[in-house]
Amino acid sequence: MKKTIFTFICVFLAFATTGCDFFAPAEKEFSGSGITITLNDDFAVTETVLAPLYLVSLDHVFMGMRESKSLANAYDIYSLQDYATAVLTNGGKTDVSTYNSNETGATYIYAYYTSTVDGNDYGYMLVCMESSTYFYSMNFGCLEENLEDSKTIYRNWADTIIVE
Repeated sequence: MKKTIFTFICVFLAFATTGCDFFAPAEKEFSGSGITITLNDDFAVTETVLAPLYLVSLDHVFMGMRESKSLANAYDIYSLQDYATAVLTNGGKTDVSTYNSNETGATYIYAYYTSTVDGNDYGYMLVCMESSTYFYSMNFGCLEENLEDSKTIYRNWADTIIVE
């Protein structure tokens, strides 16, 4: 009996000390359209006309695309801040503030916004990055009611993004 109780306590302590990370999904790297990101294996690649890189899980979505800097320059877009502002303005989000990620070591501009699609309210984190030849526009998304709780994980995932 003592052996059974001791085994139960050991198993309980093992689960208690590992926490929920023991059951957390494994990290998984995805690449496409010049973007590489580390998410988790809950995500799957989906083909869509919305974005060249479109990843979905049960609770989140990630979409990414790139645009030539030379094409953007034709529209007087020369900096990453200009690009982020243009993306938001083009989406009708002129009252949204942008933030610089320098405190994390990664270099990107991000913003949070909401949209209604087919009667459903969604929350998004826009991430804009640049390489020497491209500007990149990427979005994390979830139900609007979950956006506040998702901001930390979105920032952590954004910090893993590498662009060509």
